[in-house]
Amino acid sequence: MYLERIIIKFGGESGQGINTVGRMLTQSINRLGLYTFSSREYPSLIKGGVASYQIDLSNKEIFTSAKKYHVLCCMSEKSLHSYLPSILENGIVIYDGEELEFSPDEEIELQKKNIHIIYLDSEKIALENGATKIMANAVLLGFIWKILKQDLEILIEEVLEMLSDKKIDEEAEKKCLLAGYNNPQYRDEFSESVDLPKVLQTNRKLLITGNEAISLGALTAGMRIFCGYPMTPATSISKFLGDTAHETKIVFKQAENEITAALMVMGSMYMGTRAMTATSGGGFDLMIETISCCGISETPFVVVLAQRIGAGTGVPTWTGTGDINTAVKGGHGDFPRCVISVSDAQSSFTMIQKAFNIADKYQLPVIVLSEKQIAEAIYSIDKLPTAEKIERGLQKGEKRYEITDSGISPRWIPQKGLKPYISTSDEHTEDGKSTENAEEIKAMSEKRERKLEMLKSELPEPKLYGSSSAQVVFVGYGSSKNALLDTKQHRDDIAYLHYDYIFPLKTETLMKLAEEGKRLILIENNQGGQFGKLITEECAYQFKEKLLKYDGRSFSLEDILDYLDN
Repeated sequence: MYLERIIIKFGGESGQGINTVGRMLTQSINRLGLYTFSSREYPSLIKGGVASYQIDLSNKEIFTSAKKYHVLCCMSEKSLHSYLPSILENGIVIYDGEELEFSPDEEIELQKKNIHIIYLDSEKIALENGATKIMANAVLLGFIWKILKQDLEILIEEVLEMLSDKKIDEEAEKKCLLAGYNNPQYRDEFSESVDLPKVLQTNRKLLITGNEAISLGALTAGMRIFCGYPMTPATSISKFLGDTAHETKIVFKQAENEITAALMVMGSMYMGTRAMTATSGGGFDLMIETISCCGISETPFVVVLAQRIGAGTGVPTWTGTGDINTAVKGGHGDFPRCVISVSDAQSSFTMIQKAFNIADKYQLPVIVLSEKQIAEAIYSIDKLPTAEKIERGLQKGEKRYEITDSGISPRWIPQKGLKPYISTSDEHTEDGKSTENAEEIKAMSEKRERKLEMLKSELPEPKLYGSSSAQVVFVGYGSSKNALLDTKQHRDDIAYLHYDYIFPLKTETLMKLAEEGKRLILIENNQGGQFGKLITEECAYQFKEKLLKYDGRSFSLEDILDYLDN
């Protein structure tokens, strides 16, 4: 067990209610005052395949999922065989069904690790207690709660609160929870092997996904229009904003495709209304022409690019960070843009607000990179950060595209009483008229580029986590930060240089560390080390060591520890 944490994993098929039972347990543990980190794995199928829901819990803040677990609760035989190798010594396996046969190798491993096997036919128990099959998961939940040695009333209250908007038989639900809690198969030794960490704080934490945090951050930034087209793992942004639109009073539009969504956002931002879209790799490709148009017309634009693994459709429900090249370089012609990366719930809330301010002030597209792991994982935090001040950067002028030393031209919202101006996708003069004059083309292109220079000068350097005296320094962005922060609680001899801003790129801190002779290790969730190559382009530094992961799974502290030990 790492870092005094307990890990519980549910396994089964898509459609078996794994996500629901996992969320119920997460929220119930949250009532105890413990920190949790919950993540899902699931195939791109409506039903079938192997899916899981993992809950890591501790009295310390948790940043990512561990690889091995203490309790494994499986609702299908296939998932049991799939996840069994990662059970810890003295672990507990709960199988929802009748006894089954293990392979000779599995039998050896079970005996070697002293694994407890419990067969719990939850459907049968539910029916015996006057409930329906759909309530069977409550039996499993009650049994696990007994293993954790917690007050049943807490679980009952939380479950009934979660199901309050659904038409269920509350008494039958209680009976199922009680039947699991009091099941005769329970033994005290189960609880001895899963001893909860001492609660340091009794207050309930805020449970929030990365996509929920992005949505709330965008609303806090004054976003009034959202236009999108569903694409995993960005879809839950659309769902959250759509479900709450009647409360927030925003305009929510599900477009017929990603091209239309992007055009709607461009039109909204042109008219001065903060708008946003969200998509994944293939959808972003369709938006690139619009983004290029925003670049030359100097129209603010904000898009969340929630990354997943693979070219093409790839593996759509798994994580990765292979879209940096597209975000930084995608689009025809030269035009300035800003690329930001989020790393957790707090950063998702804050960085989307910064994205709107940058887009407005510098009149350019801002691409906010997220990942499936960040988008859908449930973070347990004390509170959200303080909201960023809204900065629109609007100013009246005579020439909309006036050539200035900063590269930032006056921008005002088209309206009655203010001077009208021309805005097209063509190269143009200071007053917006199309031009093919060589000197004017050159001057306008250089003006736009100066905005990027000014933005770069105002952006902060990447943040160093850990001691400046550490000789081993990992360099990365996104969810890699979470694995490194977990690892740092176990190893205090390493540091981590974290990038929130991918482009334009700041490299002064990195080069200083290199000059000091630090052992710099690039860490990325893609095969090519795309961020490392971007750094090389910027400052000619080449990483001698790279820790790359591209199997659809995010980094864990075990990955880091194994790398350092080997």
